[in-house]
Amino acid sequence: MKKKILICINEFFANSIGISLVNLLNRIDYTNISVDLIFIKSQTNMLNQIPSSVNIIDSPFDTSKINFLFKFKYHKRYDFSLMYDVGDVKLSEFVISSSKRNAIYLHKNYRGIYVVDSTYYGFVRAHNILKFNMFLFPNERIKSEFIKLHELYADQCEVLEYLIDDKHIIDMSKTGISVEKPNHKTLFVSVGTLNDRSKNFTLMIKMMQNLIKINNHVELWILGDGPDLVNIKMLVKQSNLDNYIKLFGFKNNPYPYMKLADYYLNTSDNYDTSTALIEARVLEKPIFSTNPDDQGNNVYIISPDPNKIANDINNILLKKVVYNGVNNFWEENQHILKKFEKFIG
Repeated sequence: MKKKILICINEFFANSIGISLVNLLNRIDYTNISVDLIFIKSQTNMLNQIPSSVNIIDSPFDTSKINFLFKFKYHKRYDFSLMYDVGDVKLSEFVISSSKRNAIYLHKNYRGIYVVDSTYYGFVRAHNILKFNMFLFPNERIKSEFIKLHELYADQCEVLEYLIDDKHIIDMSKTGISVEKPNHKTLFVSVGTLNDRSKNFTLMIKMMQNLIKINNHVELWILGDGPDLVNIKMLVKQSNLDNYIKLFGFKNNPYPYMKLADYYLNTSDNYDTSTALIEARVLEKPIFSTNPDDQGNNVYIISPDPNKIANDINNILLKKVVYNGVNNFWEENQHILKKFEKFIG
């Protein structure tokens, strides 16, 4: 008999969370599992990637529908229910009531966002986070940060890494684009939401400002949109870096741009698991990162200090490093899927 699972997400967008969900939905074995999906907001390009085996319930979903009768209809209906992101409280309560085995996926280190005790614990209470009976995290660091604050829940915490659709990434990277790689320059690329609070693109721009003083044969491409786009554009212009930094905005398909690059650059302040870093691995790009948790083959940890980061990068460039090793994403995905099936029970 098929296992019935419910997955709910507040914002089904083309970010790390949304992309990770698409990859999960496309890897589930639908001969043994049936999936109902609810989302409140979405982007059209994400809906096109949902497999036909998924049953979408009344989405975009109006949470005012979640009344006593609605909850009664779905009460303990599922073998497993998953709140895929933090958001609407009514939707969280519905996920909890619809299955004895329920979980919330905490993609971020929220303590790093809400640094004041009262604000952090207020956030946790307001979103009913501790009412779930399982907590999933994309990496060990976010899990350990959560456990430090909630030791009593340590046994209910599990890591579920993001799945990797390497074939899709490689195929999409072959799409033609109207720009070419600059001649005789080392090209960096970075992809993400332009939110300086978490992604720290300001540090990236300061790095380029210092780097061109010792090596002006470099260029940076930034792909993404977000609340700090205007500020970042102004900073590029004020720093006289128009010839060294190109802002391309949001791209449904960033992979051709990433494919042209020599290196991927990450200056995120958070411990999030970035799908862009995974995609850089697929496209065999060495990664420069200020996040010490990004350790691994072909990852070079650089200082987050604006006065040191340029020298760190230039010293690595002088070594002319290239991507080494062979990726085995099939094996990684199988390991992750087995974990997910174990959570379902």
